[in-house]
Amino acid sequence: SPPAPKTITLKYFPIAGRAEPIRLALMLGNVKYFDQRIPGQDWTEKWKASTPYGQVPTLNVDGKTIAQSKAILRYVGKLCKYHGYSLYPKDPLVAAKVDELMDAFDDLWILLAPTFLMTDPREKESYRQNLFAPGGAGSAKVSIFERTLAEGGTGYVVPQAGLSVADLLYFCFFNVLRSGFVEGLPRDLLKDYPQLMKHKERIANLSEVKAYYTDSKRSNPNGVP
Repeated sequence: SPPAPKTITLKYFPIAGRAEPIRLALMLGNVKYFDQRIPGQDWTEKWKASTPYGQVPTLNVDGKTIAQSKAILRYVGKLCKYHGYSLYPKDPLVAAKVDELMDAFDDLWILLAPTFLMTDPREKESYRQNLFAPGGAGSAKVSIFERTLAEGGTGYVVPQAGLSVADLLYFCFFNVLRSGFVEGLPRDLLKDYPQLMKHKERIANLSEVKAYYTDSKRSNPNGVP
């Protein structure tokens, strides 16, 4: 196998967002890296032009830059092991299932994306609430994720993979949806989805994850609410 990288730098804003599954994977794999959190006011003037696609996160590995959050997540999943097992499967078919479940999340974000451009707060909140109301398109997607966990029977998103980067993505992105950060969506958004609630507790109660979030200097060094 190739030698481990000598230096890794993750660049993102001082929030959880799209970088959080990457941070958790590196943390669980006990891989040392520099977590560079860019203040929002510096982004356009100082940083945007230096990124491959005008976006973050980016990951710099021994001087080479990787962009796109899921490409980064797959890379660190291959790099990181947890209790002796890779966070990204080596078996091609199992790896494809992990990719499938991560890609399926894009369908949920595509539904939400137009709301971030809405300027009327009431229109924005109403649109989001309708998405996740019974019969809404967002609820339909969440129901698929709930059923996937139920049918798997192991508590992990892809049963054959065990704990994988797909689990970290589920955990982090559903946490964003129920964080209160997305206006209009309540903190108890997923209360009627027992498998997703169990999955959240399973990941949150990993000793390393608990320790990470207890240590705010690591998990939230900028003190962002």
